[in-house]
Amino acid sequence: MSFLTDFQRCAVQSAQILLENAGLSPQDLDSFSSSSSSSSSPSPPSPPSSTLPILCPASPSTRNAPLAVAGARYIPPPARPFTAEDLTQGRHRVTRKTSAHAIVEHPIGAIVEYPQTGHHVGESIAHIFHVDPSSFTPSLHPKSSFQYSLGDGHDGQIIGQCLMLRDTSRQPVSCTKLRTSCKPFIHCPSGLKICSGRQHAEISSHHFTNISEVLAHHPSAVQPLRGPANTADQELSEKTLAFFVALSAQYLDSLSFDTSSEADLRIGCVRSSRQSVKKKCNGKLVMQFDAYNQPFIRCSLHSRTARSHLFIRNLQESDTRYLQALLDDDRRIITECEQLAKSQGYGPLMPCSFVTSPSSQKQVCPHWHRQADSTLKQGVLRKWAHNCTASFDIYVPEDIVACPQILVLCTNPHSHPPPMPVKTPPPLIDIFHGLISLMKWKLADATPRRIYLDTAFVEGLHQVLDWKFPGGRDAMLQDLHPSFANLDHVRRLINVMRSTTYPSGTGFEGACCLANEHASLPLEQRYVRCAETHVIEHGVELKLVVCMTSRMSSHLVQAKRLSIDTSFKRAQGWQEFEIESWDTEHCRSVVSARAFTTSQSAKAHLILFQRIFDIASADTGLPFSFRHIHGFGCEIVVADSHKGQGLGLGMYCMQLSRSISTPCTYEPHRRLCDLSPYDHLRCFYRLCVAHFKRNVHALRTYVSDEVYSAMLSLATCEEHPDIQRTLNTIRRGGPKAAAWLKDKLEGTKFALPALYQPMSLIPLALWKASPSTTNGNEQAHRNAYREGVHLTLLAGIMKGMKFDQGATSSMDVHATFGVSTRDQEATQVYRATRCIVRQSMNLILNIEHN
Repeated sequence: MSFLTDFQRCAVQSAQILLENAGLSPQDLDSFSSSSSSSSSPSPPSPPSSTLPILCPASPSTRNAPLAVAGARYIPPPARPFTAEDLTQGRHRVTRKTSAHAIVEHPIGAIVEYPQTGHHVGESIAHIFHVDPSSFTPSLHPKSSFQYSLGDGHDGQIIGQCLMLRDTSRQPVSCTKLRTSCKPFIHCPSGLKICSGRQHAEISSHHFTNISEVLAHHPSAVQPLRGPANTADQELSEKTLAFFVALSAQYLDSLSFDTSSEADLRIGCVRSSRQSVKKKCNGKLVMQFDAYNQPFIRCSLHSRTARSHLFIRNLQESDTRYLQALLDDDRRIITECEQLAKSQGYGPLMPCSFVTSPSSQKQVCPHWHRQADSTLKQGVLRKWAHNCTASFDIYVPEDIVACPQILVLCTNPHSHPPPMPVKTPPPLIDIFHGLISLMKWKLADATPRRIYLDTAFVEGLHQVLDWKFPGGRDAMLQDLHPSFANLDHVRRLINVMRSTTYPSGTGFEGACCLANEHASLPLEQRYVRCAETHVIEHGVELKLVVCMTSRMSSHLVQAKRLSIDTSFKRAQGWQEFEIESWDTEHCRSVVSARAFTTSQSAKAHLILFQRIFDIASADTGLPFSFRHIHGFGCEIVVADSHKGQGLGLGMYCMQLSRSISTPCTYEPHRRLCDLSPYDHLRCFYRLCVAHFKRNVHALRTYVSDEVYSAMLSLATCEEHPDIQRTLNTIRRGGPKAAAWLKDKLEGTKFALPALYQPMSLIPLALWKASPSTTNGNEQAHRNAYREGVHLTLLAGIMKGMKFDQGATSSMDVHATFGVSTRDQEATQVYRATRCIVRQSMNLILNIEHN
């Protein structure tokens, strides 16, 4: 078939596919032709729309790919000039006044991004696109895939008849005509922006269709104006200039080099990143050398007492001679260095070759250029001004079913370089949206990089591309279309799909919508129980989302020893609060409640505990109880030293017992309704020893060994022989130790009783039976972090739901079949063994470190 043209080869391949789909072979054509020749019946009319030309595969894999993917791989054949017979028969006529010089037909599903235009002024090429009338929509119009930006005339007008488009009875059809032209700078996809530092703008033209020709003729593909890259001299020169530019942009008033003798480069004081206004100081930026001939840059006002002024010592990656000349505005040395760079094909004196698409948000060139007045500035990106003469006449039949064809008449060549394929054809956008819809709820937190971690998306991409792992390489979105290589473009497409799937967003409003949906589900299927806004002290708003199933509620009500903790990395702008306990039946840690909040105050925690315990009571029909109040229920709560958590829980207990006048179990001489929040906490609240030791360890370098040991000794259930002596030792241990003790006694009033059991009212047996750390919460947070961190709120909720439902399912399997999540169950012996091993390893590490 090497003697066939591209158009003929495409036709043969299309015919082979038609025969295969019909269960026929090429040999069947002989018998069909002989039988048809013996028949005297008239020739049948044109085939119905169901047998219109289909897409010719560009490769064998295209046969298994979706139509849009095969359409993207379609290589349009060159236009066929009309023969003398065609001209005689009038087949080149589009209307009575308009005609074409050549014609090319494109099968159903073909995506043509660069339709061939006339090679000369006045020459027209007729493109006939076959379409499927059953699935045709305006977004699938052939012109939607053009990389060119079409200008005026989008309304269209009705013409009498289009002579080139005919129905099944071979009669011309009435069409809507759209006349438009190539407007390179009206819309994003077409044309170019060039730098003002470019010496000249070459005017080129093109008329071709093949994407390989497009790439070959684009300015970025031709020989660059700059010299070879990555030489050591060029790298050093560019890094030096970049450092000076960055320094100037951060600290100097401008980059203009004033020729007056009073010109100084001014530097601003080093400021905090949170400051919105940048103050300038009167110091001059100077470069000097120390006694060891090591260069440094400093503000002239920098001194031992004014250390906020700039001081930079690490200049190992800069050309110090060139850098000092730039700082001192030494014209002679600057000119010498930059002329030398220009002679080697780089530097700010070189003409700029930077070009970009108008879709780019850039307003200035990324390169810096030396202007005629010796100033150093970025080039301004300007439009590549020209008047493109290419025009498009588009004819769409009024009855697309009777004539499933669209005619695009392209006249005159383009008078500019071809645009790069930065626009994704709509059929491929639909495929991409279909792929990310396979992610389901994970779409809430999808990013251009994170989508590749989703198995459903990757497998869908493999199936769409019919991927065969050439060279062992995995499929990427740019294999679908080059425009997907732009991650910002992919992010925008993801956002479009996300806003459609989640019209309320993926933040708090989306959580409210999800809570309303779950409220209508059966009780055992609910997870997001509330999404509320509360006004707390000083008008501050608390946003609260509580997530728990009825099974989690049951576990919470039955638990006797709880641990609570808050994570700050799970969802952006939110804190994730967890209540955890140990399930002795299943030998595993269980999260009994999960919530997302925006405040850590005591009032916020009071509302948080109220909502969690109310939901648990409503689910189980049992009130949440505390042993010191009701005689049964929760015995111990372990937490870190966060004051808001502890005080909020104490306030909840005070609210719970305000109508109970019976004596306290641990202090019979006091009524429960008279207890303060701190009195309640003395009856059941403990602090995590691991957090306590970590905080004390941070003070070790500020206190003596005796004071350090005294501080650590407070976390115990054994009574000190003289507790006041221990406190006095800490109090006299220096300002750091004294401040630390004052916080434990006065600031966080519940801290010392929660560490030192003799000061607590918790019975010794209950104290020793409870866990001494919140390691269960820390492990739960770690498990959650494996699913992702810094998520959107909706994604954090959904990932938490998946994890909690999986934990419940694992416990059901363990209860039914006895299958544990690990080979060795976490029995008391196993946990004690691991504890001893960890302590031994820590001891060894500490010895080696010291």
